[in-house]
Amino acid sequence: MRVVAVGNANVDLLLYVDEVPAAGQQVEARAFERRPGGAAANFAVAAAKLGASSALLCCVGLDEEGEWLLRELERQGVDTSLALRAEAPTGFSVVIVDGRGERAMVAHRGANALLNRAVERLAPPLRADWVHAASVKPDVAEAALSAAKRLGATTSYDPGGAVARMGFEKLAGALKHADVLFLNEEEAAALAGSGGGQGLERVRKLVRVVVLKRGARGSAAWLGGSFAEAPAFKVEVVDTTGAGDAFDAAFALALSAGAGLQEALIFANACAGLKVSRRGAQSSPTLAEALEFLRSAGLAEVASKLAKAFNRWAGDGRRGSGGG
Repeated sequence: MRVVAVGNANVDLLLYVDEVPAAGQQVEARAFERRPGGAAANFAVAAAKLGASSALLCCVGLDEEGEWLLRELERQGVDTSLALRAEAPTGFSVVIVDGRGERAMVAHRGANALLNRAVERLAPPLRADWVHAASVKPDVAEAALSAAKRLGATTSYDPGGAVARMGFEKLAGALKHADVLFLNEEEAAALAGSGGGQGLERVRKLVRVVVLKRGARGSAAWLGGSFAEAPAFKVEVVDTTGAGDAFDAAFALALSAGAGLQEALIFANACAGLKVSRRGAQSSPTLAEALEFLRSAGLAEVASKLAKAFNRWAGDGRRGSGGG
């Protein structure tokens, strides 16, 4: 299974505090960390940890931060040969994580703003089974996903809050090329209220699978006329950064492996649950960890079905070994 994630790669500067300061206030951080981040990078790492051959198409600067970021991604099993190096500073985000594990972010896009220059790399001889666009503007997503369809890949799109607020009509061009759409409840409401239909009817006419991430209330999905939902797992929340990206990767890989809609949701919930119990955007679980978590939660039968699905997926020879 060859997965390509398209989107941002950032240096995350994480500050762990008891409370996020109000305007004019100052607080002291309990801890500080520098970690790799960015929605597409998080997805690529999560997919690699679950056993996919994973690549990242991104844009980083010709600076020390860019070198460090690509090196860290490669260390986690991500192929960075599709990354474009540009005369711009590598993007970064300041992430403030409070005592409940919730986050506030300030991002500087930097080289990420030049991502459109890298999209042309989605062309033969590149091989891809699944291409995921994460938190990129509609025009970039449309270019990337349409190119991916020409490669014969399954496609998914997680637009993120800022893009979803642009409205349904702005996203429609990209949605025509997406097989799977990931939304949280706020993003779904933004699309529904801007012409996507009260039950996202117009969205679901364009996209085969629409997935709704409900946070602590679990997740749901529509596949044609079918609907499924799954509850969240109760875990101690440490850091929610990257949880949605871990969910997206887990759902995509489970669906690709032949899992049913509800089983894919359960697996994605488990991977997101494990992620929020750990620090850092890319602390998502391995396949073995996710399956053991399901067994420990009393879902041994589901874990067994998923293990068989992933074994078939590996045995079919669809998992590549990198390269284009």
